[in-house]
Amino acid sequence: MRLVLDTSAAANIVLGTDDGVRLAGVVEQADWVIAPGLFHSELGNTLWKTVRFGSLSQDAAVDLYDDAVALVDEFVADQPLVIQAMTAALQHGHPVYDMIFVALAQRYGCKLLTIDKKLQALLPRIDPALCV
Repeated sequence: MRLVLDTSAAANIVLGTDDGVRLAGVVEQADWVIAPGLFHSELGNTLWKTVRFGSLSQDAAVDLYDDAVALVDEFVADQPLVIQAMTAALQHGHPVYDMIFVALAQRYGCKLLTIDKKLQALLPRIDPALCV
């Protein structure tokens, strides 16, 4: 299985949440895991918030960032995906940030692994083949 890993799923995996354990199993079964370049800044922001609100040290956040990046086999530039993502965002009323992951999955024929409930609910309407 070819997989696009979104930031919410990666963060849950490295933070060791209950959902993260299940998601890690899906990633382990994938033959190829990709993510857009946006993944880096979204992950950094997620870990920054976790440090800021006191549940993680700065050193641990840096280690978890490295662990999350290691889950991905290849990062793909997201600039070529923006028009497709923006069009889908306007059509479905969902943020462009998330639609970049959707556009990447569509372009590369991958499934999209996310823990975002709104995005999960939207995927079957966009393309059922994207669902894990």
